[in-house]
Amino acid sequence: MSKYYYSATLVFLICFLIGSRTFAQNDKAALINTFLDEANKSGVFNGNILIADGGKVIVRKAKGYANASKKIPLTIQYRFHIGSVAKEFDAVGIMILQEQGNLSTNDKVSKFFPELPAWANKISIKNLLQYTSGLPDIKYQTVHSDADNWKNLQSLNKLDFDPGSSYAYNNNNTFLRRQIIAKVTSISFNQFVKQNILKVAGIKNGVVDPTDNDSLVARSFNNDFKQDGLEVPISGWTCLTIDDFYKWSQCINNFCLINPISTSEIITPVTADKQSGLGSGSMKCNKVTTHIHDGTALHYQALELTDATKGRTIIILSNQRQGNVYDIAAAIQAILDNKPYQALSKIGSK
Repeated sequence: MSKYYYSATLVFLICFLIGSRTFAQNDKAALINTFLDEANKSGVFNGNILIADGGKVIVRKAKGYANASKKIPLTIQYRFHIGSVAKEFDAVGIMILQEQGNLSTNDKVSKFFPELPAWANKISIKNLLQYTSGLPDIKYQTVHSDADNWKNLQSLNKLDFDPGSSYAYNNNNTFLRRQIIAKVTSISFNQFVKQNILKVAGIKNGVVDPTDNDSLVARSFNNDFKQDGLEVPISGWTCLTIDDFYKWSQCINNFCLINPISTSEIITPVTADKQSGLGSGSMKCNKVTTHIHDGTALHYQALELTDATKGRTIIILSNQRQGNVYDIAAAIQAILDNKPYQALSKIGSK
C-alpha cells in the first residue's frame, strides 16, 4: 500500500473521530438544554448557565426572568451577585501584592492597622485567607456599612479561638483582607478590583457593589416573587456575567494574574472539608486540577466547578435561589459522562 493510502486513511480516521466527538457533544448539549428547560418550567431554576467540556463551551443559556416583575427575560448579558465566590477577588488581590513585594501573608494585621486591639498582633494574613483567625462573624443585625463593622472590630476584646488553632468561615476575614488591600495600595478595594484585576483579566462587564442605577443587573427574588434590594452590610462584592465568570475561571486556571505558587497557597484549604481564599481545589505539577466554589447572597446563588482533567467547567448563576446548584451540576456531569441523572424537584417557598 502507498504512503498516500496510509495518509488518506489517517486523515479520514482523525476527521471521523473529531466528527463523532462533535456529534456526541451536540447530543449531550441537547439533553442538558432539555433538562434546564424542564427545570425552569417546574420552577426549580431561574438563572444563567455555562458548560464547557473537553475545553469547548457546549451550553451557554439564560432561563427565566431578570427580576420579580416577570416581564423581563434574562439574557446572558445580565450580571449576577456571586456571593462568596466574590471573595476570590480579595484573595487573588492579596497574592498580587505579595508577588509585588508589598506584603507577605505572614504579616500580622497589626502591621497595617495598629489601632486595632491586641488580637491584631496574633492574626496573620494567612489566617485571614484560611479562615483560621479566630475572629467572630460580622454582627449583621447592627452592621450596615464598613464603618459600622470597623467600630465593632475596634471594640472587640477577645477572639473566639487562638489564630491557627481552629477554623471558622466568616466574613470578618474577608473584610480585613479587603481593608488591607486598600491600605497597602492607597485606593479603595473596589478601585483595586476594577484596575488591577478585572481590567488585566479582560473582564469588561464586571461591576463591584452594583446599585439601582446600574443596568443589566439581575435582581434576586423568592418563590413568591418578592424582590430583594441590593444593599449589602460590607462593601467589595463583584458581580459578573456568565461569560465573564467563565473568563475569570480560566484566568485562575491559566495563572493570568498570579503564579502557580500563589494559586496553590489560596486554593488549598487547611483540611479537605474546609474553605480557602479560592474556595477549594487541588493542584498537581503546578497545574490546577480541580476548583470548586459556591456562593449565596440574598436569593442569589452561584457555583463554579472545574475539572481540568476533563477540560470541564460548569458555572451556574441563579437569582431565585433554590439551594440546588450542586444537584444541577451533578445532573449535568452525569449527562456529560453518559450516566443516569435525576430531574429536579421543587423544595418549597423560601
